[in-house]
Amino acid sequence: MKKKISNLLSKLESTRSIYFNISPETGKFLNLLIKNRKYQQILEIGTSNGYSGIWIAEALSRTGGHLHTIESHEKKRYFLAKENFKFSDLSEHITLILGHAPKDLPKTPKMFDMAFFDATKVEHLSYFKAISPRIKKGGMIVTDNMISHKKKLKPYLNHIQKKPNWHSHLIHIGTGLLISLKK
Repeated sequence: MKKKISNLLSKLESTRSIYFNISPETGKFLNLLIKNRKYQQILEIGTSNGYSGIWIAEALSRTGGHLHTIESHEKKRYFLAKENFKFSDLSEHITLILGHAPKDLPKTPKMFDMAFFDATKVEHLSYFKAISPRIKKGGMIVTDNMISHKKKLKPYLNHIQKKPNWHSHLIHIGTGLLISLKK
């Protein structure tokens, strides 16, 4: 990872409590996962200030892939993410969308290798219903906050566990990641 990017990530870690960023461990895990699976197209729901997007886009810069990230809350976060993406020199690997998922999904490619959910917890079930048909076989949905927001995400977890073409596993990294692989 380039020093400029690692320095920016270190700086943004200090804003974690303000912008509800993923943990550095979660960022490293996502980065490694994307590179190892050689993913090309990723959708992120919940951009915030761009911290997780930088981890993801850095991996995609090595696989030749692209991140589509949607932020619906506050124009301030959208513009802050845009600045952080530009400063990271990863903008060519990122399409930042100010909007609301799943309504703004038509602005993204038809199919994805992976989706990362880190947005309004009570809407995760609607995200899954809209996005799961657009995840390639062998692709995955990674959901953050599965331990820290267990009660809010229970309906989502119950729904995805009943789907026969999805296999899910909870990983105790950061605030808890649910890795759901499409069979």
